[in-house]
Amino acid sequence: MQGLWSCQEDKDSLIDNEYIRERREFFAVLTGIVFIFLAYILIYALNDWSWTNTSASGFCEKVQDGWIREPANTVSNLAFVFVGLYILWLAQYDPTDGHPSLSNRSWFLIMYAISCIAVGVGSFAMHGFNTAWGGWLDLTGMMMYITMPIFYNFSRFFRWDEKQFCIYYLGTNLVLSLLEWQYSIGLIVWGVSIGIWLAQETAIKYQNQPILIFLVPTVILLLLYLGVEKDSTPGDFVSDNFPAILIWAILAYFLYSIDEIKLERTHSPYFWTGFGAYLIATMIWIPSQDGGWLCDPDTFLQGHALWHLLGAVAMWSFYKYFRTEVDHA
Repeated sequence: MQGLWSCQEDKDSLIDNEYIRERREFFAVLTGIVFIFLAYILIYALNDWSWTNTSASGFCEKVQDGWIREPANTVSNLAFVFVGLYILWLAQYDPTDGHPSLSNRSWFLIMYAISCIAVGVGSFAMHGFNTAWGGWLDLTGMMMYITMPIFYNFSRFFRWDEKQFCIYYLGTNLVLSLLEWQYSIGLIVWGVSIGIWLAQETAIKYQNQPILIFLVPTVILLLLYLGVEKDSTPGDFVSDNFPAILIWAILAYFLYSIDEIKLERTHSPYFWTGFGAYLIATMIWIPSQDGGWLCDPDTFLQGHALWHLLGAVAMWSFYKYFRTEVDHA
């Protein structure tokens, strides 16, 4: 009888191990997230159960006492974490064969999910704790996400393997994170990177039209600029963003000059859903700040929290969009 019980225990252990192994990416990253949040709590406890040297984020919500200072703006960041974890959960159903991409169980997929989670974990710290290091984590996560499609696209254009991609992507983001701490470059990197990504996506379909590759990101970012900067003009956009515009122009010629891009992606519905979600989020970003017409400090229904939720929708949509890729190489 004891032998039968021992065999049953071994069988249960095997089932548990197999269950975890089949979902190893999910459980590994989930463990990391748990440790990060435990670290947040530990830092708070070691600081005499308080946060010091704080400064409100400027996104309207009334600051509360306690561990979480902006409840709605903080909790809404869990949407980013959920998207990343759900992508990793679904990885168990993805194939492991074929050329590594976001459509199979690869480091490309893992890094995309981690970049989503990094946004949530970082922004949670910024809105939750109102500290300088929380703000740094926030911008670090944002840069990790917005540079992910750029490096993924370059990996498709130049046939990088997973190791090369991880080295270039993580190495660049390490440098960007250090520069953000010293020089606060995060929002600049965000805007420039959106233009680079749009240029790449345009080149996939219209590689032989460098002027179009340049105009698509420039015009879209111009319209976003005019939408969020009150009383601004196209001339203001050019003067404020001339280095970025120059980068997009050089990139357009570069993408036109490289070997033929033999990728095909289906834009409808996922790309346009993600683009629309981000567009709406951007339109409410300024009005949901202090003094904006969407600002009501005393309500849990915060405009910036909606920005987070729409951002998570965009992340999920772009993940689905990248998985429509057909490689004709």
